[in-house]
Amino acid sequence: MLPHSEQGHGSPTFVLMHYLGGSHRTWFPTLPYLDGDHHCVAIDTPGFGDAAQVGGYTVDAMAEHVDQCIRELGITNCVLVGHSMTGKVAVVLASRRPDYLSGLVLVAPSPPGPQPMTEADRDKQRAYTKTRAEAEDFVDESSAIRLPDDIREIAIADAQRVNLEAWHAWVDHGSREDWSHRLGTIDLPVLLVCGEVDEQVPGPDEQRRTTLAAFTRTQLEVIPGAGHLMPMQTPRALAALMLTFAKAQLDG
Repeated sequence: MLPHSEQGHGSPTFVLMHYLGGSHRTWFPTLPYLDGDHHCVAIDTPGFGDAAQVGGYTVDAMAEHVDQCIRELGITNCVLVGHSMTGKVAVVLASRRPDYLSGLVLVAPSPPGPQPMTEADRDKQRAYTKTRAEAEDFVDESSAIRLPDDIREIAIADAQRVNLEAWHAWVDHGSREDWSHRLGTIDLPVLLVCGEVDEQVPGPDEQRRTTLAAFTRTQLEVIPGAGHLMPMQTPRALAALMLTFAKAQLDG
């Protein structure tokens, strides 16, 4: 089972995944706005956080790990939340139509096809060696607007704990994988949340064209003034959208 934190009560369960370089701690600022109404499980994906020594770095392997973790936890009604890198993982897992899945929340997701990046940006990510200075630059560039100092330190620490094999696997392979023609039609409700000033992943129009193309029931929201790291930067606004989405699934 993947390392995880668990808190709160109420259905559906939010199963929360993190961005490249993050961990279950990525969700600490958002959880207090969710766990009064919902059971919340924040997990570490292979190669990150407390799962730094866990193998399996392809998108398919990560989806398999997450599926197994959800089943071992006995979760039968789940809204799966993917952030950036794991947005792609969430979509691939949803395409398997697991019986426990009632919806998806995709926060600044990497698209199902190859992530648009310049070779210069890939080279920069590939050269990452986990130094303090590199981790600071990575977090600050990802957030666009500087995170509060205490939260920024958590993000920097996570970025220095990564398994570089997993990091390189995403940069060179996972982010390049093309699942866009393998998803079929996914009849699940999905909420996709973009940050207004996020420059790390495609914007709303491109997300509609790519990430949401496989889904029959879609909602897209933009958080004003938000960068890429919304769970740490705009936790209250993000949680409000998630709670409204989950309530709509219950009422529906």
